[in-house]
Amino acid sequence: MILSSSQSIRQILRQRPMAAGLLEQEFEFHIWNRMEEPLSDLCRENGTDTHTMMQGILALTPPPAETGWDKHRTYWLIDLLTREHAAFRDTDMPAIQALLEEERRLPHPDGFVAHQLAEEFAHFRADFEKHMTDEEEFLFPKILRNEACFQYPELEPEPFRGSVNLYLKLDRHKPDEAFGRTLDSLRAKLRNRHLHRDTAELAQRVLAALDGFAHRLNAHAALESGILFPRAGRLEQELYEGSAPGMSRFPGDQ
Repeated sequence: MILSSSQSIRQILRQRPMAAGLLEQEFEFHIWNRMEEPLSDLCRENGTDTHTMMQGILALTPPPAETGWDKHRTYWLIDLLTREHAAFRDTDMPAIQALLEEERRLPHPDGFVAHQLAEEFAHFRADFEKHMTDEEEFLFPKILRNEACFQYPELEPEPFRGSVNLYLKLDRHKPDEAFGRTLDSLRAKLRNRHLHRDTAELAQRVLAALDGFAHRLNAHAALESGILFPRAGRLEQELYEGSAPGMSRFPGDQ
């Protein structure tokens, strides 16, 4: 993880959403109106020691997967989801792609089938990386901004920058489910192949990697669709319409 005080607040929060709590403690709601400015500028204007602030951000402890998410701001869960994205990008998918590339070098017919599987996974990987980028560049920052409006009533919402609920209604989050079906298809094709003995051993390694990735992806999707998205939708409904049951942006209104 590469973080520096020369990065904008937006760039820092994309990598470590948990930093929102630390930044709010120091700069209050002003960080949400200065997302494109370098952290060093805010520190200088506020009289904050930049090195100390960066050390605090770098020392933030990742939230565990078993956290009681309803007891914390959404940046706790978004921090975990973002770190899982990084693991998918940097570890899971490159490892699976490398195994499939190794298998495609086998003699015909195994190598030909492996070539098809590698191409299928490469398309899946490109689509999934775009999906993760969409979440990190639009959806997650939008959710964090909406929630900050509840924390700081003086902070204005930004409906002109798009809508969380519209994003969800357009099923932009459905790729997680589609990707799960793609992984199931890849696993089935590998298991149904009639392989030579040495090829079968490599195929088992690919299957094990796919199974592990699918398990982590399913758990990740469950946190999004079961916890984050419903909560984010209700936050925006109340923020834009004032009609979310049991929620209010202003103290004393509930």
